[in-house]
Amino acid sequence: MKNSFLKMAGLVTLVGMLGACGNSGKTDKASDDVETITFINHKTDWEGNGKWDEYMKQFNEKYPNIKVEIQTITDYAGQVKTRMNSDEYGDLLMIPGDINPQDYSTFFEPLGDKAKLAEKYLGLNDRSFEGVSYGIPTQMNATGMVVNMQVFKDAGIDTFPKTPESFIAALEQIKEKNPDVTPLYTNYASGWTLSNWDFVRAGAAGDADFTNEMTTDTEPFSDGKVMNTIYDTLYQVSNKKLIEADPTTTDWEQSKVDLANGQIAVMVLGSWAVPQIQEANPENADNITFQAFPMTAADGKQYMSVGGDYNLGINIHSKHKEAARKLLDWLVNESDYAADNGGLSAVIGADYPPALKDSQNAGVELLEENPAAKGKESLFSDINNQSELGVGSTDNEKQRIIDSAIGNSSETFNDIMNDFNTRWAAGIKAVSGN
Repeated sequence: MKNSFLKMAGLVTLVGMLGACGNSGKTDKASDDVETITFINHKTDWEGNGKWDEYMKQFNEKYPNIKVEIQTITDYAGQVKTRMNSDEYGDLLMIPGDINPQDYSTFFEPLGDKAKLAEKYLGLNDRSFEGVSYGIPTQMNATGMVVNMQVFKDAGIDTFPKTPESFIAALEQIKEKNPDVTPLYTNYASGWTLSNWDFVRAGAAGDADFTNEMTTDTEPFSDGKVMNTIYDTLYQVSNKKLIEADPTTTDWEQSKVDLANGQIAVMVLGSWAVPQIQEANPENADNITFQAFPMTAADGKQYMSVGGDYNLGINIHSKHKEAARKLLDWLVNESDYAADNGGLSAVIGADYPPALKDSQNAGVELLEENPAAKGKESLFSDINNQSELGVGSTDNEKQRIIDSAIGNSSETFNDIMNDFNTRWAAGIKAVSGN
């Protein structure tokens, strides 16, 4: 493992293999009473393929007196937030991404002091507030590009591009060599997938304070700045017809199959998607790689943003908090959840998953953003909500960029970026008074 592969508030290296944590496999036989808890999550595929049954069998080998009822939800964030209007949202659940930090204590049990937990876990920034952590990531994901590298090689491109210009040129070359291939699939209709264009921002900048700095930048979408370059890349590939023919009718499940089969060259996603796409065509699994967004930082290096996937949290109203905590700790510390989903374990010391080996070999460094200053933990989300731009949370504005590029609206790219700057500046003023 290369010492330079992870950079977060300076470089922190993850070394060694994930050690067993907790009670080293001892079973919990303190009582003959069976306690039932409910675990709500978004992994509907695991309910269908029996993976959750397999996991709970392993969990019960250690904790035979805890019965876990699994509830999986397709429209997870929307349905869970509705259920959170009552007290009935399970015992353990995956915390929806758009809960305001100042509201964590209303809905979730404190898991401990953040500074203490940070000695053991990565990715605590997102679900902590005022020094207290309310969630621990199920896994850490890098955000970048899932690539069928064989499609690039068939077009005469052996190395994945490192700049927006060379990336666009490569997609044009793919289209020219094989008109039946979709160079970049946006997954416009799925909506949520477009948020990944926002999540690459810190890695593209090579700046662990990038999001914090956005809270004082009244023009972060101006020409030459990172957010503008990211969005312009989306605009250019759409404008040059290097995306799906009709973005409004995209199909997420089919796109995974098409990428695996070489009918799509690249999609902007998290590293979690790699095993799903490889499973769509195991014979071509080696063709699927994970690459950094095609931007190089000022220091000449490439970085990929890494952050927590869904965090596990305990319902503040649960009557089974101790049992829920045992399941939470087992999933994070002892199960293979992160590896099975193409992610990096949140436990410091874990090995890197196969999905990130190509990027590691290419010298790409993973970057986790620094936490906000004390008292400013909710500042970015407050400005983001006030502006209604939905950076990293909603997809309407990314769809707006695509609509402009393909001629479905009369707006220009500059019109949109100017509007973004105006709304962001207004959000800063409303929230910070500046």
